[in-house]
Amino acid sequence: MDKIVLDYIKEPNLFDSVAKKTAESLKMSSTQMRRFYDYLIDLLVKADEKDFSEILPFIKMLNSKVAYAYARKHATIDFKNMIETCVAQVDSKEKLMIFKLFFEAVLGFAKR
Repeated sequence: MDKIVLDYIKEPNLFDSVAKKTAESLKMSSTQMRRFYDYLIDLLVKADEKDFSEILPFIKMLNSKVAYAYARKHATIDFKNMIETCVAQVDSKEKLMIFKLFFEAVLGFAKR
């Protein structure tokens, strides 16, 4: 899997070829991925209602959630790496939105 940079200005193919390549490497059910996506959507809704600093710890908690899913063999190492890479870059509401859009594109390409 290529390095994911959550910046569609620097990486104009983020929602296209990067997302497609990422989706192809994940090799896991869209149902499992959808659980993480739904959690991300909930965080975005909360980010509209609260200060971002109150939401950030819950974004970081995605790392423990994906580690647990990986340990239980519900997530692949590539999915775990994708989540961890993206979470590490989220430092604002805007980055959270880009993460959500990227994840949405990955889900779209993962549908088989």
